[in-house]
Amino acid sequence: MCLFCDIIEHRQKSYIVYQDSYVTAFLDKFPIKPGHTLVVPNVHSENFLMMDSKTSCQLCNTLKTIAIAVKGALKADGIRLVSNIGESAGQVIFHTHFHIMPAWSQEPDFPSFVPRKEQTEEYYRSMQSVIMDAVKSVLSNSQIHGEVNEST
Repeated sequence: MCLFCDIIEHRQKSYIVYQDSYVTAFLDKFPIKPGHTLVVPNVHSENFLMMDSKTSCQLCNTLKTIAIAVKGALKADGIRLVSNIGESAGQVIFHTHFHIMPAWSQEPDFPSFVPRKEQTEEYYRSMQSVIMDAVKSVLSNSQIHGEVNEST
């Protein structure tokens, strides 16, 4: 079975920041930057180019919501959205996924953060909490302004 399918089904430990019937978002186990989050469809597909249209629309709507939340929660100046498609492009897990990586013009101080290493439990719990709160806020604000995320 696929690692991301196991995370979606809660058979593998992860730090989920958002989940609905179409999409799951969780913290990268080996983050490049603080707040590095993955967004995946709940239905298995090898990569974004192989997804059906309905699922890709749901994924993109939720990806936008989570990216706005991560950027705001971590006070980032920018965001990188990346999906590696194929082994030659660096895809390691063959389940469609997008990386959300915050970016800052001046690197913020996360004293215990070491890129591409498994972080402390405290890191994952605090990131999970702050991002989940930001997601709720983004969803709440988009509903107030009539921009309901179709994936919720």
